[in-house]
Amino acid sequence: MIRQIIHIDEEKCNGCGLCAEACHEGAIDIIDGKAKLTRENFCDGFGDCLPNCPTGAITFEKRDAPAYDEAAV
Repeated sequence: MIRQIIHIDEEKCNGCGLCAEACHEGAIDIIDGKAKLTRENFCDGFGDCLPNCPTGAITFEKRDAPAYDEAAV
């Protein structure tokens, strides 16, 4: 399924964790000092995490991803 989902640029990410805290769905984890979208089906595509990223590492993209699973969230 093609849908809007976040993309995290690991080169820009400083690992502060603000995006993970802002993600109400729990789709983002900090792994090895970098933010990672670990549960694509938890990302609702609204981007609550975007304004919290101080380095601009998070953007939207449209790509093939599992459907948002509201029940799992």
